[in-house]
Amino acid sequence: MRVFVFILLNFVIFVSCTYSKVTENEIKSIDPEKPEFLKSVTEKIFDKLISDGFDFPVGNANGGGSYMSVSDKVKYDGWYVSVKTAESYEMGLHTGEDWNGSGGGNTDFGQPVYSISKGLIIEAKDFGAPWGKVVVIEHRYIENAEVKTVFSLYAHLNEFFVSTGDTVLRRDTIATIGNADGNFYAHLHFEIRKSGMSQYNTDYWPSSDGKDAKWILENYEKPSEFIKNHRNLFVPANSEDLLVVIKSEYIMHHYKAGVIEKTYEIGLSQNPLGHKQERGDNRLPEGEYFIVEKSRGPFGGDFSAYFGPAWMRINYPNKYDAEAAFENGVISESEKNEIKRLFEKKLATPKNTALGGGIGIHGWAYEWELSGNRDLTWGCITMLNHEIDTFYDKIPVGCRILIYP
Repeated sequence: MRVFVFILLNFVIFVSCTYSKVTENEIKSIDPEKPEFLKSVTEKIFDKLISDGFDFPVGNANGGGSYMSVSDKVKYDGWYVSVKTAESYEMGLHTGEDWNGSGGGNTDFGQPVYSISKGLIIEAKDFGAPWGKVVVIEHRYIENAEVKTVFSLYAHLNEFFVSTGDTVLRRDTIATIGNADGNFYAHLHFEIRKSGMSQYNTDYWPSSDGKDAKWILENYEKPSEFIKNHRNLFVPANSEDLLVVIKSEYIMHHYKAGVIEKTYEIGLSQNPLGHKQERGDNRLPEGEYFIVEKSRGPFGGDFSAYFGPAWMRINYPNKYDAEAAFENGVISESEKNEIKRLFEKKLATPKNTALGGGIGIHGWAYEWELSGNRDLTWGCITMLNHEIDTFYDKIPVGCRILIYP
């Protein structure tokens, strides 16, 4: 596969074409002069090509439905996967899924192939046997506040409806199923490559290079599993209210429908570097959370004054924290499952596990100075008291908060 970092450097303008696509105005956030690693957090998360979810590449959005054969004009019901990721077969170890119409043979020849999500076409080329015509699309999506990249690959195609540099939307028709110029019965060879595969050529075949099944599973997604787990995704620009915290800058942005409403100066935890991983580490977590409780007090206990005029709880730990902690033997499976269950409902998660909890946004016992020490709390975000009072009224329970280093 070509080295994909060249895409944004060389991409200058999106040419017009005959199918539904993102317009030039809609993609104005993509700066062709700025490499991806130089973009700010907010530039990345508000990129107009951030995916809102993934669908299947053939049939209906769920990978089912009927089709009318082009060759025999017979209607067939359903689609199936004949070869799976890392499965051993006559050509070595498979790198994705082979999708076939239920009629078998060449009954699915000429059926539409759809983009699985919004993205940028980085390859549309005939590679000859055995790959035939191939389309590769770069997709970006947000998971636990991180902008991630995958590449969907569609091979053995008959017709192209896209060109390199085009942008596509979810379920745009990009091609039709082919047979690699007669080398196979008609089917769609479909891969989802992880971001690290950007250094490999499009026609790279791992088992011909001595790679084993473990390597393949480390570098390729299992397509159906990935799609099922990413059907509907969060897009920052579509959020009515969104908080974005950048710890290194001691600021918190409040966005409404993708536009900054206000930026707040904040204080952080006494141990401001790194993600919270255990009770008592005095760190502020990093990732994606929700505001789940609000209170103006009165607050009890020895440290009640440190809440200031208001308190807003964040549902740390989230499901990603729980999964990592379980894998590292920090929490039990039942604790992990309970955290996941509550987090997915945008509810408060347990604060009594080894991961700690009770994290939130609050005021302080006094009005701290912007020019002074701002590493104050035991793991929370603190705001100036005169600002949290109005902030409290603006931010609803259920508001998403993204916290970055």
